[in-house]
Amino acid sequence: MQLKPSNPMSALGDRSTARHQVLATVLFADICGSTRLFEKHGDWQARQIESRVLDLLAARTVEFDGAVIKTIGDEIMSRFPNAERAVRAACAMHAAIKDDPALLELNLAVKIGLQHGPVLVEQDDLFGDAVNVAARMVSLAKADQIITTRETVGRLPRDLAQMTRGLGRSWVRGKQDELEIVEVIWQESANLTQMVSIGQQEELRKLLFARLILEYHGATVEVAPSAQAFTLGRGDRNNLVVDRELVSRSHADIEFRQGKFILVDHSTNGTYLLLENGARFFVRREEFTLHDRGAICLGQAVSEQDPDLIRYSCVSA
Repeated sequence: MQLKPSNPMSALGDRSTARHQVLATVLFADICGSTRLFEKHGDWQARQIESRVLDLLAARTVEFDGAVIKTIGDEIMSRFPNAERAVRAACAMHAAIKDDPALLELNLAVKIGLQHGPVLVEQDDLFGDAVNVAARMVSLAKADQIITTRETVGRLPRDLAQMTRGLGRSWVRGKQDELEIVEVIWQESANLTQMVSIGQQEELRKLLFARLILEYHGATVEVAPSAQAFTLGRGDRNNLVVDRELVSRSHADIEFRQGKFILVDHSTNGTYLLLENGARFFVRREEFTLHDRGAICLGQAVSEQDPDLIRYSCVSA
């Protein structure tokens, strides 16, 4: 007879000696428009161009005491000992791409996101909250931008902290509260659009929707601002279950971003909306910003006689 281990976790193996936690700054740099490179230049030449860019990013990482953790397609992930070295490396990365003679005519750009915090180092890879937030920051960044959080900026020396501007707040998956998003300005700032103050941003946010009310089968559900998406679909684990054949198991989510409720469709048959003013919309595998009042129907066109109609109203603060 084979005995089971007394500790269930022991069946997974003891890898504690191969992992440790440190404070570090995680940086992601992503080449913009890489798909167009392959369409325009062909696979071989496009890959050569990508390799050139990644080599430049890796060189700037090492120059500022960082370590390249891995490259993922057209993206590089690096680790730095502190936020200052990471931000200076990020600025140097952008400059290197713009100044490289081999890339001048290609008009290439990268976008960069970074975050400082505790990370778990395991088998030459990184895990943890700082990694997740840094990945979210690069997804928010546009070409030629460096995006981070106010928390990370607070760890910068004065000269670098003064080279930043706030971009408002955003929900990040896994975080209970919104994070203040900040751009690091690495170019001359004379032509940059000036941002309103944080206080003014908060006043503007109060004019937007603070709550979403859903009415379904005679019941009322209030969706409050949260980093957690409100889910709709046929599956019984959804926040709102609509058990119909045309409804997908995970049909749609409602997310709260920048003071607005966004309906995100993931379904096979799409989501139909009828607004209070009579306008009709159909979304499938795309997003729609909910505003004022209206009706939502999953999987088929909105009909006033439909018993599975979901009525919504956005309520301001």
